[in-house]
Amino acid sequence: MKKEISYKLSFPERQAHYCEVSISVSDPENTVTIFSMPVWTPGSYLIREFSRNADRVKATASDGENLKAEKVNKNTWNVFNPEKKDFTFSYRVYGNELTVRTTRINSNHAFISSAGVFMAVCGMEECRCMLTVELPKEWKKISTGLSKISENVFYADNFDILIDSPLEIGNQNILEFEIQGIKHFICLIGEGNYKDEIIINDFRKIAEEQIKFFGGKIPYEHYTFIIHLVEKGGGGLEHLNSFVAQFPRLNFSDEKLYKKFLGLVSHEYFHLWNVKRIRPFELGPFDYSKENYTKSLWIAEGWTSFFDNVFIRRCGLINDEEYFEFIENEYNDVMRFKGRFHQSLSESSFDTWIKFYRKDENFSNTQISYYTKGALVAMMLNIEIIKKTNCEKSLDDVMRILYKDYEDVRSKGYTQERIKEVCESVNGGKLNEFWKMYVDGTDEIPVEEFLSFAGIEVTDTSDSASAALGIESKTENGKLIITKVIDGGSAYESGLSFRDEIISVNSFRVNEDNIKNILSEKKPGDEIKVIISREGLIKEIPVTLRKPIPKFKIMRMENISDEQEKVFQKWIPG
Repeated sequence: MKKEISYKLSFPERQAHYCEVSISVSDPENTVTIFSMPVWTPGSYLIREFSRNADRVKATASDGENLKAEKVNKNTWNVFNPEKKDFTFSYRVYGNELTVRTTRINSNHAFISSAGVFMAVCGMEECRCMLTVELPKEWKKISTGLSKISENVFYADNFDILIDSPLEIGNQNILEFEIQGIKHFICLIGEGNYKDEIIINDFRKIAEEQIKFFGGKIPYEHYTFIIHLVEKGGGGLEHLNSFVAQFPRLNFSDEKLYKKFLGLVSHEYFHLWNVKRIRPFELGPFDYSKENYTKSLWIAEGWTSFFDNVFIRRCGLINDEEYFEFIENEYNDVMRFKGRFHQSLSESSFDTWIKFYRKDENFSNTQISYYTKGALVAMMLNIEIIKKTNCEKSLDDVMRILYKDYEDVRSKGYTQERIKEVCESVNGGKLNEFWKMYVDGTDEIPVEEFLSFAGIEVTDTSDSASAALGIESKTENGKLIITKVIDGGSAYESGLSFRDEIISVNSFRVNEDNIKNILSEKKPGDEIKVIISREGLIKEIPVTLRKPIPKFKIMRMENISDEQEKVFQKWIPG
C-alpha cells in the first residue's frame, strides 16, 4: 500500500490572516526528517520566498515529546527524531495578499495558494497526501481540484498535485454545469453584477470548443474555476484541473471588458493541455527550491495567448472585428517599442525568473513579453503552415500531434527541437530561417505581411505631421510625473527621465490635459523648453520634438481575394 502523509489545515486566527498547518508522519524511515516549503509556484516563474510567511514551527512526537525542529536554510527545517517515533510537524502561515498566486485569509473566506502553504516531506514527495480542512462553523464550502473523500477531507496522489490544487474556503457562490457527465464548478467569491446563466453558458462554450479541438476526450474527472471578484485587479493562474482568476466585480456589464475576461478564461483553460500536459521537459518534475529554466515559455504562454482568443471567436463569443481588436492590442504591445530588437523569444523565456515579473519603466525599451510576441509569432507560424499546405493544415495540427506525444509518454516533456520538428512535419518544409530570425533572433517580425495573406491590414493611425514627447505620465498630488520614457521618442533623445516632474513647456504651466494642447501646435523638428523638477532640483531641458510613437489599427481589407478568404477561413472557420 502506498504510504500516506496527513495534512491538516485550520483557521483559529483567521481574523488575523493566519492559517495553521500540521503534517503527520508515520513510521519515519530516518532519524532526521526534512521539511521544505516551495520558493515559487508553478505557472508563475519568480522566486517568491513563501517561507517568509511561516512561523511557530514545532514538532511533537505521538507520545507528546517535543522534538527538535531546526531551520537549516531559508525554506528548510530538520526534525530530529532519534527513536523514529510517529510525529506531527506544525506551523502557521500568514496570508493577506489576494492575487492568483498568493494566499489571502480573513474572517470572510480563505484562498489557499497551496505552494505557499504546504511543505514537502523531503524524500516522500511521491506519497499520497491526505488533507483535512477544519472548517470554522460560519464557513460551509470548499472548492478545489483535489480529489474528494468527504465534505472536508481530500487527497492528492503526490505532493506535486497537492500544491497544484489551490483551495477556496468560505461561502462562495458555486455554479455547476456538466460536459459528458463530468461536473464543472464555477466558484465566484465576492459580490458582482454577473448573471448566473450567462456565466455558465459562456464558460461551457469555451470548454466545449477546446475539448472538441483535442478530440473530445476530457482529461480530468472534475474541473473547478475559482473566480475572485475584486474592486480592481486581474490575471489568472492555471492548475492541473482548476484555475484561479480575478475580475473587477462590477465589470460584467461592460461588454468589452467582459469579453476580455472570457479571453482570460479561455487562456487559463487551454493550459489544461498546453503546459499541464503538453509541457517543456524542463517544467517537471519540478525543483521547488530554485529556478527551473526553460527557453520554451514562448510556446507555453505565447501559443496559449494566440489560441485563447481564437477559441472565443470560433465558439461565437466574439465577432471578427472584436477578434481583430485582440490582435491589435498584442501588435501594439510589441511593435510600438524597441524592446523587440533587443531580446529574443527564447531569451525572454529563459530570463523570466529575473525580468518578466520584475518589469520596470524601461521594460518596453529593452525587452519583450513572451506572451504577446509569442502570440504574434504563433499567428505567423499558423499562417505560414496554412499557406504552405494550401490550406490543408495549420497550427491546430501541431498542437494535436504534441498532445499525442504527451499521451504516448506522459512523463516526458517536449524540447525546442521537437517543437520545430513537428512544425516542419506539418508544414512540409524546413523552418530554419523562421526559427533563426523570429524565435532565437531579434529580426523585425513581418506580422503585417503575414496578416495580408489572410486579408487583414495594419494601419498606423498616428499623425506623422504632429509632434509628441514620447512619454507616459500620471498626475500625483497635482504634479505631472513621467512614468515611462519611450526609446525613439523626443523625451528619450533629449534626456527627460522616469520620475521627472514636468512643470512647464515654453513657459506655460502644464498638467495632463493642457500639455496636449501645447504640443498640438508643434511639428516634428520644433524645439521646446521643458522645465522639470528632478529629485527636488529645477532643470531646463531643451527638447527637439519628433513624431508620435506609432499606434496601429488592424482590420479586414475591403477587397479580399478568394485565396485570402480561404486562408482566413482555415484560421477562423466561419
